[in-house]
Amino acid sequence: MTTALTDRQKIRKLPFYIAAMTMNSVFTTLTVFGSVFPLFLADLGLDKARIGVALALIPYATLISPFMAPFVSKWGFRRTFLIVWTIRKFIITAMLLAPAILATAGPDAAFVWVTLCIVGFALCRAAGDTGLLPWTQELVPNDIRGKFMAFENVIVTLAQIGVVALAGFLIDHLTGSARYTTPMGIGVVGGLIGVLLFSLLPGGKPTRQTIDLRAHLAEVRIALGDRNFIFFMSMLTLVTLGSGLSGSFIPLFANEQIGLSPGNVVLLSIGSSAGTLLAALPVGWALDRIGNKPLMWIGLAALLALPLCWLAVPRHAPDSLAFAMGISFVAGIGGATWSMSWSRFLFNAAVPPQHSAVYLSVYYAWSSFVGGSGPLLAGAILTALAPGMSNPYAGLFAISLIPMLIGGGVLGRLRDHEAVSLRHLAGRALRRASRT
Repeated sequence: MTTALTDRQKIRKLPFYIAAMTMNSVFTTLTVFGSVFPLFLADLGLDKARIGVALALIPYATLISPFMAPFVSKWGFRRTFLIVWTIRKFIITAMLLAPAILATAGPDAAFVWVTLCIVGFALCRAAGDTGLLPWTQELVPNDIRGKFMAFENVIVTLAQIGVVALAGFLIDHLTGSARYTTPMGIGVVGGLIGVLLFSLLPGGKPTRQTIDLRAHLAEVRIALGDRNFIFFMSMLTLVTLGSGLSGSFIPLFANEQIGLSPGNVVLLSIGSSAGTLLAALPVGWALDRIGNKPLMWIGLAALLALPLCWLAVPRHAPDSLAFAMGISFVAGIGGATWSMSWSRFLFNAAVPPQHSAVYLSVYYAWSSFVGGSGPLLAGAILTALAPGMSNPYAGLFAISLIPMLIGGGVLGRLRDHEAVSLRHLAGRALRRASRT
């Protein structure tokens, strides 16, 4: 047994957590999860099919998370996370040798090398996140989780905007493979700094003394039999799938149907980031005061409206960019509202702390699988609709609404002891209005 951390001890260390996550975002944005990585793979001569395979390996590797949970619980969440998070930085460093392999052994050898590196990275990511999620649940007090997520969101988003600008500058001013390996190398340095900051955090100690697979399977059965957790996972699956269908190909839709140039398409991310920055603090404040479900409803409504809004943008018009930027701004607000509210529900209402390792490993594996499947399914739908439709994106957007609407029905059945009903909130607003 370990001594529980007090809320005061946790709060004193939370700035290190935010700093560590910020540096981790520098690492991921400049390497495998940013726009630099697919450009790097294309520069190696990999075709789109091979690039798709490489990118799909990362989310699909998370399916091993539930099987790793008992080992991570015994080794310790913090220890496991720090070890594998360090190893994966060196794996990405090794990937930077791919241009030299391409020059000496050809594109097939370069693809094999990149694939091996991605597999190693993906396995480390799965093991690390299996430790990080329960460690995060332990570190952040429930009553300030919304406010904390808001501050983290703001700082991480600002860092991402900065590193994207840096990457764009380096890609424009460097030549050859250095255009991509240099920002990726900077990302690795940032990631190592992040690991150092994570090492300053307390908690994350082992919760098991032995690895008992039978007991682990019993806990998995508890998770799969938890009605509220299963409703939450079903809701998240449906909404994630729907939003993934509609959102995955927005850049291509903006270029092909709206008529925006590739440069202007890239600029749309600024609108989304601005919306996220505007929404983060108010949403965090509201989450800690009125609970998760009211904000989840608002976020879901925004996600449902976005496909319709994109279809309403004027085509090949002088004001097309302005309209698209406005919708991206709203998308940032809605996306931040949705992601922050369901994340807080996950930690505060869906996952019991005494079973956090198992519950969160099940959540992590399945949600990552669904998130990775959305873009693949969207591509297949577009391919199927293209021969018979001048705008296959319209069909894709219509199909995307179906799982999100069903997800809204499941959302209504979630139990949240903190939540204030929308009817109560409306009544409170009317009473305040009547007094003014």
